[in-house]
Amino acid sequence: MTNLPPHFGREKKKEVMFHIPGAFPTTMIPGLTKEYFPTEYKSIVVRCAETFYRLRESTAL
Repeated sequence: MTNLPPHFGREKKKEVMFHIPGAFPTTMIPGLTKEYFPTEYKSIVVRCAETFYRLRESTAL
């Protein structure tokens, strides 16, 4: 999983959140999710670093 952008998972909501700033083609993310995570997980792209790290911190609690 070293080629993945910064990410974290929410097991209860079955989501994987990726931090991808800028104009990265977000259509590539579902392919990454299928390869590394269970198929029922959906992927979410967060472009703002502050929001991403705040969400990750609140998930860890």
